[in-house]
Amino acid sequence: MAHVESAHLVELALHNATPTDADAEALRHIEHCTRCRDELDMLTRVVTAARTAETADLPTPPPEHVWRRITREVSRETGTPPPPHYPWPDNGPG
Repeated sequence: MAHVESAHLVELALHNATPTDADAEALRHIEHCTRCRDELDMLTRVVTAARTAETADLPTPPPEHVWRRITREVSRETGTPPPPHYPWPDNGPG
């Protein structure tokens, strides 16, 4: 069997669907294939981290002085004036 497609590995890591014959075949391949097993392990860790993340784990916006410096540097590089209002609302710039 060829290596398991990345999309199929993602589905296996998510455990969202009822297992199929294709899943059983993929898992048999993964038992003997270090490459596919390592990718599935990594994807499973990512899924677990995402599912167990809490609000405290999320990034916070940088302080106002950081936004000012960013806009100043970007304005200098692009030759455009900085946006009229910063910091941006809680959902960030844009």
